[in-house]
Order: sequence, then structure tokens, then C-alpha cells
Amino acid sequence: MVHLFQSLTSTIKFGYQSKIIEDSLNNSVSNLGLIYKSILFGNILLRILKNNLNKPIGLMLPNTVPTAITFFAIQYLSKAAAIINFTSGSKNIISCLKKSDIKYIITSRKFIDQNNMLSLIEEIEKKKYELIYLEDIRKILSIKDKVFAIKDFFLNIFKSKNLNKNQLAVILYTSGTESDPKGVGLTHENLFFNRMQVLKSLKISRNEKFFTCLPFFHSFGLGIGILLPILYGCKVFLYPTPLHFQTIPKLIEEKKSTVFFSTDTFLKKYVPHVEKHTFENLKYLIAGAEKVDQRTHTKYQEFGVQILEGYGVTEASPAVSVNTKDNYKLGSVGKFIPGIDYKIEKIDGYDEGGLLFIKGKNVITSYLGQAEKFDWYNTGDVVNVDDEGYLFILGRLKRFAKIAGEMISLSQIEEFPNKLWPENTSVVCSIKDDEKGEALILLTDNEHADLSELNSFMQNKGLTNLYLPKKIKVVSEFPILGSGKIDFKKLQEIAYT
Repeated sequence: MVHLFQSLTSTIKFGYQSKIIEDSLNNSVSNLGLIYKSILFGNILLRILKNNLNKPIGLMLPNTVPTAITFFAIQYLSKAAAIINFTSGSKNIISCLKKSDIKYIITSRKFIDQNNMLSLIEEIEKKKYELIYLEDIRKILSIKDKVFAIKDFFLNIFKSKNLNKNQLAVILYTSGTESDPKGVGLTHENLFFNRMQVLKSLKISRNEKFFTCLPFFHSFGLGIGILLPILYGCKVFLYPTPLHFQTIPKLIEEKKSTVFFSTDTFLKKYVPHVEKHTFENLKYLIAGAEKVDQRTHTKYQEFGVQILEGYGVTEASPAVSVNTKDNYKLGSVGKFIPGIDYKIEKIDGYDEGGLLFIKGKNVITSYLGQAEKFDWYNTGDVVNVDDEGYLFILGRLKRFAKIAGEMISLSQIEEFPNKLWPENTSVVCSIKDDEKGEALILLTDNEHADLSELNSFMQNKGLTNLYLPKKIKVVSEFPILGSGKIDFKKLQEIAYT
């Protein structure tokens, strides 16, 4: 079944799962319960929305069982769920709401209070968006609603509807690390094909237990961490944030989780809290969103875990490539998953690799609200593919500086301070320079970082003055987005201060 709600109803063929989803608030639901409660909530939403059924419905909630029910309730109504990144700030959020033509946003008072989001809510309400609170839904729930939901449950189980696979199912937003977020409208077909592509590549069994702390608004969190296990018949434990560095390793061990998705930034933070038996049940540790540091690979190997590095973009629903147990090459992000076509275009001033373009049934053909369609999606990533078909990410096109006419990879430069000061984090930014067009600045949390020491180290490695940072700026903490990526946009602002 391609349509998300039809895919959910089809999970009955896998049998009755007493707890297909659990969360950290002790909520749980079976696959049958998830179908029934989604119908129940959907019918109530139908009454509330009245004449606004043609618009996407905003969703601003953490990783919990009620959020999963709400999401599938929206799918039951065959509406698009616009999932708001509540960590991205009011300016970005309002921009996303405008792009999506949203009128209603479903959220929770408890969630807002716990996360001190009252000022954000006030900003949203000023713009005339209407909020639907889960607490209020529970208050208007009646016996009549439950009876009708039972009837609709059996109708949906035994009578197949002709639902449009090309309809928008989900609206996500690009991370906004380098520019304003764009709206990415993913169809039921986009999401279905990507699930099938990942399953074919990784050969995951239905006995696996997923641990998902990447949020719903994160493309990997939603597509691979939530939709894949639920619709494939695997159990999943939902945790509301990846930022609880001490708690998450303990829960992975406690829940006997076998599949875990994360990012390099978060994996590093978990290390001090990992014990000998923490990951003894873990079969798949898959990392994406950013390049995995060699030090992270080494550390997790000491824990008995091989990190399977992958690559994806929101626009591809999201997976594009992944290392597997059978096909693995350290330093790469694996081979392209089945059904991905790609081409690489050369970039002036850059000798190796080129700009990656992709297409496939999982890839969008335009951004939300933009009339311009593209046959090939421009990832913005500079890559190289070796003779065996392994994909290597060389850097973001926007993470290049043009110094004296030569293209310089910022991520490549970062390798040197990270080798020199392995216990610290260092990021290179570029700023305007009257003499050479741009100049490099190193931002680091190393209070004792010395520019002459770094430059000598880099020169000894054979680098010319062109590649050397002009100055060092010490930062106490690196800004991180809810997706786990470093916020390069904010770092760029810091570089100019």
C-alpha cells in the first residue's frame, strides 16, 4: 500500500502487536489501537476544521505516542501534515507557516509549558494562526465519537479506498543552516519508495526494535526512524529529544534496542555515558546529516559497534546512500540505494569530484510554492564516486571559499585543527576580504588554540598560505539545530562579530 494510512491498516497482516509504539511518558499503542485512535481523532478533527479541509495541517509536537496518532489522523483525512521545527526560532517558523498556507496548528499546552514556548505561541497567534490543543480534543471526546470510530475502523480494514498516491502527505522544511528554510512537500509515493529502498539496502527484519530520538521534523527521524518501523511491523520507542546525552544510552540498553539513528554531533556527546554493555543488543547504528569524524568511528568500534554512515536530503524523503554490513567502506557514505539516478557536474576551480544531482521516485521535482520544476535535483553537495560505486562527500558547495580565485573546501581545512586538537571542536568560516576576496576564520572551543601553532602544523602537512586561517575566534558553545547539524548560519554571524 502506497498511501500512508492504507499502509498503516495493512500492518494487520503482520499480526497483532501489543506495543508497536512506546514512549518515555509510558504511553503505548498496538497497531490496531493506532489505526482505531487515528480514525477517532481524525473524525473529531473533521468537525473542528469544517471548511478548511483543503489546507495542510500544522503539527508542532515532540516524539510521543499521541503525536504518532495525530500524524496518522491527518493521513486518515488524506491531508498533508506540515511538521514544524519548533527549535528553529519564531522568524523561521512564521516563514514556514506562510510557505505552507497553514491555518491550523495542532500542539499541546503541556508541551508548550515544559519547553517555555509561550512567547513563540504568542507570535504565532498574532499572525492569526489557530491552535488546536490535544488537551481540548480529549475534553470533547464522546461515547458517540468512539462508536462511530469503531464502525469506520471496520470499514477501513475491510474496504479499500482509492486514495491518491501523488497527493502531498508531509511537508518538511530544510534545516536553514545556510539560508531561509524551504518547504519540501513529500507525496505518499515519495515516502513509500524511500522506505522500500532502505529496506532493500539494509535488509532489516521485522523483529528489530527501533530507538528514535531524532524529532518528527527531522527527515530521518520521520521517514526512517518512525514511518519505516511502524509501517513495516517493527517496534519503535520514541524519545522526545536527542539532547539528553546521559539518558539515551541507558534507555537504548534498557529497551534492548537493535536499530538507532543519530548524527556525529550527538554520538560524540553520548560517549562519556556509554558503558561496557550499553550497545550489546544494537545491530544497526546508522549516522547521517553530517560527516562522521574518524574519532567517532574509532570510539564506537571500542564499544563493539560499527557505524553505518549514510547520506540523505529532505528532498529525497530522505535516504540517498548508505553503508551496509555487506557493502561497507570507511570514510564513504555507502553506495546509492536502488532506484536513485545520479550525475556529477564539474565545478570550476575544483579538480576532484563535482556537484551531485539526483532523481528518482523518492525525490521531489519542485519546492513548495515554487512553479519552477526540476528534472534533476541539485543537492548542493560536492562529491566523488569511486570505481566501486562508493559515494564520498567532499563538502557543501556553500561551504567553499573562493580565495584568490581558487576554490577552498572549508570542511577539508577543518580536518587539520581537529587532528591537532582532537579533544576540541573546530569549524572554519569565510569572511569577505578586500585583498583576496575571502579569508578563513577558525572558530573553536579550544581556549588555548594558537594560530601560529595551527599554521605551522598545516604548512608541515604541505599546505600553502592560501589554505591557512587568518585568525582564530574562541566560542564557548557551538550553535546546534534540532536536526543535530551545526548551525553554520549563526556561526557565520559570529565570525563577523
